[in-house]
Amino acid sequence: MTVAVTGPLACGKSTFVRMLGEMGADTVSADGIVHDLLARDPETVSKVVERFGEDVRGETGIDRRALARAVFGDERALQDLEDLLHPLVREETDRRVAASEAQLFVAEIPLLFEGGRSGQFDHAVAVTAPEERRLAWAAERGMGEGQVRAIEARQLPQEEKARRADLVVQNDGDLDTLTGRAREIFETVTVGVGGPGEDKGGGETG
Repeated sequence: MTVAVTGPLACGKSTFVRMLGEMGADTVSADGIVHDLLARDPETVSKVVERFGEDVRGETGIDRRALARAVFGDERALQDLEDLLHPLVREETDRRVAASEAQLFVAEIPLLFEGGRSGQFDHAVAVTAPEERRLAWAAERGMGEGQVRAIEARQLPQEEKARRADLVVQNDGDLDTLTGRAREIFETVTVGVGGPGEDKGGGETG
């Protein structure tokens, strides 16, 4: 069984996926794959430096903060970066899905619907959170509201992500509450209850 977890910036997707992993799922993160590519893959590093200049090169691989500055506010630059990285992320995700022998495989994909990938998974789960909470969590990562808004402008609103998802998790409580909701999702998808499409628009937990 395969599940894709999506949601807006700083909604708790990674924490939710980690919880599913602790329950026995194999997991992968699109952002994690990107991090590895920019840090350790010589071919990717070379292509990024060729496009964005030596200023984005770090002590090891690419300096992600410098790269973020290079593409911030530049639609063409950001599109070029996505065109370079997204096929590699998709290829690695597919490889890990194929290699997994776990009962449940979970992929965290922020741009699941925007990239037209939802049909490749048995279930799509959207994690949502109140806006003030998301802004506070983003600030803890050193992201200002302007940066958050710029990222969100390239994504579907969380309400639309929730509408398109098979199951919705509202991350509006504490970690224990989120753990309980992760357990509900794990049990739902692994016993075959609420198959894809059956819970559209109403399969919320929380």
